[in-house]
Amino acid sequence: MTTLDLPVPARNATTTTRRVLAWIFPLSFAILGLAALSLVGPSPASLVEGAQAGMALLVRAWPPTLADPMLTASHALQTIWMALAGTALGAILGALLGVLAAAATMPYRPIRSAAMAVIVACRAIPDVVFAVFFVAAIGIGPLPGVLALGLHSIGMLGKLFSEAIDRTDDGVRDAFASTGGGPVQRLVAGVLPQVVPAFTATVLYRLDINFRQSVLLGAVGAGGLGLDLKTAFGFTDYREALGIAVVTVSLVLVVEGVAVLLRSLLVRAPSQRGRLPIRGTTVPWTRPRTVTHVAGWLGLLLVLLAAWQVGAGPAELWQTVVGTLDALGRFWPPNFAPIQPILLAGLVQTCAIALGATALGVLFGLPLGLLAAHGVAPPRVVAVARTVLVTLRSIPDLLLILVFVAAFGLALGAVAATCALAVFTTAFVGKLVADAAEEIPYGTREALASAGANRTQLLTTWLLGHLTPTLTGTILYGLDVNLRAFVVLGIVGAGDLGYALSQHIRALNYDVVTAIVLPVFAIVLVVEVISTLLRRALR
Repeated sequence: MTTLDLPVPARNATTTTRRVLAWIFPLSFAILGLAALSLVGPSPASLVEGAQAGMALLVRAWPPTLADPMLTASHALQTIWMALAGTALGAILGALLGVLAAAATMPYRPIRSAAMAVIVACRAIPDVVFAVFFVAAIGIGPLPGVLALGLHSIGMLGKLFSEAIDRTDDGVRDAFASTGGGPVQRLVAGVLPQVVPAFTATVLYRLDINFRQSVLLGAVGAGGLGLDLKTAFGFTDYREALGIAVVTVSLVLVVEGVAVLLRSLLVRAPSQRGRLPIRGTTVPWTRPRTVTHVAGWLGLLLVLLAAWQVGAGPAELWQTVVGTLDALGRFWPPNFAPIQPILLAGLVQTCAIALGATALGVLFGLPLGLLAAHGVAPPRVVAVARTVLVTLRSIPDLLLILVFVAAFGLALGAVAATCALAVFTTAFVGKLVADAAEEIPYGTREALASAGANRTQLLTTWLLGHLTPTLTGTILYGLDVNLRAFVVLGIVGAGDLGYALSQHIRALNYDVVTAIVLPVFAIVLVVEVISTLLRRALR
């Protein structure tokens, strides 16, 4: 092919489309975010009033107390067991569905589509809705929380596992196929060794998330610290609530620290092996191999202990199957009649809260993330920004929402909900922006600087230009999470649709619960489709 035969117009068209989308999306999002904030109505006066009420609340809550430290410790341990067992369940099912959803391991498109549909559905349905369903099926206790965390984790773990499989080296799989290896051998010997380190890191990160979420599930009857927090706030016993909050945040930081340490050890271990000095058929026990095996066996023992502690025995699991079949009849078909007068207005308010919170989270999270990125900000600034991000991320969603609702009051429930979700989104956006900024090739920056680019040009061309695809996906994922948070808001009385949902849960009107969840589920799927299309266009 000569130079004149190159498809230049198609390449230019693709580049033009990418540039247009890179400008249209942030402008459209900013306009929608401002419209959402004006609809929710967080005026400067209400924000100042809420901040003053929050300070007064902290004064009343000091010093923190624990009426029964042993009971709190027992519930904290129950929360840890629930998170461990739920993460293990999600990892097993997510890995299985990930193999079925990956083109590299599943040649039949209908099976891949069906597996991916299950993965998307598990991600779109809030874990609290899963918990409500299993509480209705088998009763109050930690097992419904485990099942809820496990099924919801499939959405993240299955998707990332399938994508990791599709990124594996084709040559390794083809080599095993050329020697007569079957599909199972190609999977076990050719695929899994390439993806296990990354999948292990993802599972440990999910454990961190699930511990925070298990606090929330306790508020709907799944046991643990969540119920203690909700009860303390319900009785306006703020000193007790602060004591439980301190325990909760401390445990979150410990779990996150352990997860980060294990990720660094297990992910680094395989890459440090190099060529092992194999003697005959014996592979020596090097330090990386020892770390991997010890961590694996200890993890298995912990999971088995967690399953025993939450009551996930054969009899209980059979009861779950029977109860689930019975509960399906109570949740389906949906009954829209009782909520028809408020459904449309409630959906608009839910979308406004989610959009407004996401806009505020991006507004504060983007600069905070850039300040937390090595190579972008000075080391001392990075240390401070990272500390702020870790502190914000360590606060469970339920605790944030309870504090803001207590400060603003139910009369300003939508404002309180928006502010609480904005804090969560700020931490989420900041972390992802910081991680993405540190992965940008530094050579491009040096080339632009040597060409005479000033600081503003470096920021817009080198930094924000590279961050556009990541930031787009992060914004839409944050919006997705905030939309599903309407269930959490309803537990504490913030948001009309969420409040209606909590009322019907208490009244055991499960067919109405389905009618409320379905429209939000549809909106989340639309956001998911838009996110996928935009990521492909901006890639």
